[in-house]
Amino acid sequence: MIPFNAPPIVGTEIEYMQSAMNSGKLCGDGGFTRRCQQWMEQRFGSKKVLLTPSCTASLEMAALLIDLQPGDEVIMPSYTFVSTANAFVLRGARIVFCRCAPGHHEH
Repeated sequence: MIPFNAPPIVGTEIEYMQSAMNSGKLCGDGGFTRRCQQWMEQRFGSKKVLLTPSCTASLEMAALLIDLQPGDEVIMPSYTFVSTANAFVLRGARIVFCRCAPGHHEH
């Protein structure tokens, strides 16, 4: 089992974190972000990859890209972070929470 919220240290993570902190670019357009975007573009044959600083930002962008309109219904699990719903509520969506299957975290 993979431990929840316990980051593994298997190589150069500490060195890379120190490098990022020294650069002053901890989020957004830092060197590691550019390297990761370039790797993903090459690996997946994509013209452009855009990484976001958080899942919340990604969900907000998704709501814009699908042209979510006020009153549209978005179904999501009841066991989630509040920011999951906020990303769509900000666009006027109606949130419908659903139950997870037995054996999942909410049970």
